[in-house]
Amino acid sequence: MLSQVDFSFNPEDDQRIVGHVCYNVNEPFISIMGTSMVSIVENNPDIAFVFHIFTDGFSEQNENYIQRFAQKFHCTCTIYVLNMDPFHDFHIKVARFSRITYGRIYMPKVLKKVASRFIYVDADAMCVNSLQKLWHLDMKGAAMGAVSETSDAVKYRAGYLKLKNGKYFNDGIMLIDINEWEKQHITEKCFSYQCEPKERFLGQSQDVLNLVFDGQNYFLPKEYNVYGGGYHAPSDSVFIHWTGRRKPWQMVLTDFDAQWRKYNELSPWPTITNILPIKKPENYHDFQQWGRYQKDHGNMAGYIKGLFWYSWLRIRYKLHF
Repeated sequence: MLSQVDFSFNPEDDQRIVGHVCYNVNEPFISIMGTSMVSIVENNPDIAFVFHIFTDGFSEQNENYIQRFAQKFHCTCTIYVLNMDPFHDFHIKVARFSRITYGRIYMPKVLKKVASRFIYVDADAMCVNSLQKLWHLDMKGAAMGAVSETSDAVKYRAGYLKLKNGKYFNDGIMLIDINEWEKQHITEKCFSYQCEPKERFLGQSQDVLNLVFDGQNYFLPKEYNVYGGGYHAPSDSVFIHWTGRRKPWQMVLTDFDAQWRKYNELSPWPTITNILPIKKPENYHDFQQWGRYQKDHGNMAGYIKGLFWYSWLRIRYKLHF
């Protein structure tokens, strides 16, 4: 670790339970993380939060925003700048991805002096319900809890990685027991997968963690990580996770996208106001969905607009111009 910055604004007489939440982000995703943090505090007024932000670097402007967030929501934010040299030999599957994703495998080493367990959250996940039940969940001696991927993804990914137990989880939301993690030497086992060719993997940190645990983690109920932006989310959902290509800061196509925007408005970071998909031919399906969403909410002009752009961009896509 290179450096650490702390901003603490918890009330001195705070009697609430303390909840530790972690993120790993690079500079461009810090503002997106800010909206996720807002969603957590807004849905859990009975928890005193300590947010641990692991990054490979941050601007003075984002540092100021994080300080303002901690002050506004009466919580603690700690920024850890990781020395990325030890992570250099971990593979990068897609060039636009960052090695900071591997920061999550090192978090327990840093937090073991201040917490016994924590929740790791991807920056593109939004909390929509209480975390109280999760804090007190008995993981039956497991070092980590996560939600299984969909059955098709499990079959494909577990088969590709040759996992013995035929199970595969998504590491976007994890409940981590630090003592068990250390006892089972999870971080050290993860580092044993350095220098492996990227062709061995389909993902990055998620594949490495699945190889290490091979089904021996605790599997959380699916409401703790609802994939795809929550198109068909059950009422007891806790985290909505935009696992696909489409993100709520790019466009508003669902009620959950709109809810994400409300949390974004509450954050100290600049408010995102665009609601339309980017007008590129490959996005023509998004405009069809956007139009239907407008119609469902009584906006017929928006519906017609969506259909127009869907039709025009579809023609361009099919004709390759």
